[in-house]
Amino acid sequence: MEVYLISNETLVKTDLQTAIKNENNNKYWMIFTPDELKENFSYFNFTSQSLFDCLYNEDSPKIEIYENYSFGIINIIGENEDLSLIYELNFYLTKNYLIFVNNNNLTIINEIKEEISNKGTLSLSFDKILYILFDKMTIKDNKILSKLEIEILDVEEDVLQGKTKDYIYDIVSLKKKLLLLKRHYEPLLDIIEDLSENENNLLKEESIRYFTIIFNRIERLNRKVSDLRDNVTQIRESYQSQIDMNVNNIMKIFTVITSIFLPLTLIVGWYGMNFVNMPELKWKYGYLFVILISVLVLIISLLIFKKKKWL
Repeated sequence: MEVYLISNETLVKTDLQTAIKNENNNKYWMIFTPDELKENFSYFNFTSQSLFDCLYNEDSPKIEIYENYSFGIINIIGENEDLSLIYELNFYLTKNYLIFVNNNNLTIINEIKEEISNKGTLSLSFDKILYILFDKMTIKDNKILSKLEIEILDVEEDVLQGKTKDYIYDIVSLKKKLLLLKRHYEPLLDIIEDLSENENNLLKEESIRYFTIIFNRIERLNRKVSDLRDNVTQIRESYQSQIDMNVNNIMKIFTVITSIFLPLTLIVGWYGMNFVNMPELKWKYGYLFVILISVLVLIISLLIFKKKKWL
């Protein structure tokens, strides 16, 4: 558990009991684990449903606005290969408290404290801490999307060049990553929009512009994700067309082979009847004659196919 008194531009470490005693005069930023929140939940005027959602609700980002507080669930994703969920961060915002709840994974929280400590923040408030949180969550996303864009262009180039490789796995993997980002940004837009509306007047009106900046950034990122998803869909269609073309070429080859051997099969069947009165059976050059006819049929067939540009 960590409890900080927000004093002008700095954070002053204190304890929960001191914060509870002086809650009417000061503002405190608290960092709890789920178990610590459960243990100290009676100090706060939160609904039991929000506690249940905080402790047991998984992978469902949302925000709930109450008369005297706001409760939000945010998913933090990583820069790892599959952009998977790193951890869930819950927050409670009241007039006197900003409470972060997560399961001992404090990476982004440490980054927030480091920024406040190193850069300083004029008139430090809950608004700015939340702004820094959303900023840290999205500041590197342009880099992630640029990397995905390069991957998509590489796959597209290979597909258009007709390289012989099964690209289905690559395409599905890209679509999965983009879908994850889309499902990440859309709830985040809703959360920031609801915070900006400030229905319970817990934020300063002059601080709403911070959330507008973040909202616009995430909206741009979400649009870029949509554009990249469209590109992947086009690549999928191009790859499917390439597969269909290859199948057609293979069928074309088999059709040509069948067409060549069809008259040869007829000749074989004809002379395979072995009737007694067939003149070629006793002819000295009968065998050579059949070979020459077969070769002649083969040459004529190839010339016809070449002229028709089937070969």
